[in-house]
Amino acid sequence: MAMSGSAEDPAPEQRASEHGAAARDSEPRARGARRRARTRTAILDAAEQALADAPDLNVRIEEVAERAGVSAATIYLHFGTKDALIAATMQRLLEVAMEDLTAAYAAEGTPAEQVVAAGATYLQLLVDHPALVRYLCTAGTRETATAFDVEVDERIEELRAAFEARIQAAVDAGQAAPLDARLMSFFLFGAWNGVAALALGGARARLSPEDVVAVVQQGTQVLAAGGLAQSVGE
Repeated sequence: MAMSGSAEDPAPEQRASEHGAAARDSEPRARGARRRARTRTAILDAAEQALADAPDLNVRIEEVAERAGVSAATIYLHFGTKDALIAATMQRLLEVAMEDLTAAYAAEGTPAEQVVAAGATYLQLLVDHPALVRYLCTAGTRETATAFDVEVDERIEELRAAFEARIQAAVDAGQAAPLDARLMSFFLFGAWNGVAALALGGARARLSPEDVVAVVQQGTQVLAAGGLAQSVGE
């Protein structure tokens, strides 16, 4: 029996050796995974920059590859097609938007203060990510919508509906004048998107990113004076 147990239970030295070999085998895989993740991030960053500069969102893989410092083949290896690359880039932007705006909607304060916080957050997203502005401005001009376009529309609608709910809460709390929260949410989203679009075009842009922030702040003060919410703009 002792001999049988010894055969089934390797010596400590053997187990340690096997464990060390497994660890050595896993290290290259882990390094490879980290390297692939860094490459993917660099490609997505480059694609976002390229999309921000492309009026019709029509970017070339070679341009993205040059910006990312990789080969075109590497991009195809990671994403397969140009459409898949664009979809992944926009998906990442939407995830950032959802995370930031969800936090703003849940921030401490009155409903009116949450409306202001969410508006400031959304505006900053547009200023920091002009590729998102490009996408939103061209969405309505496409003759056909892909499955991804539909998904983006649904995510944006989620954000708008949550903003509508905060406006309605401010109205219900007496912190805003009686108004149609749904229509006001569309107005504000449209106004922010439109003003942010004036900063597109590089040297030909009619507004700088700083101008965009100033324009919206001024508009917010006008709305506050008109009774949207006494706390807005203060």
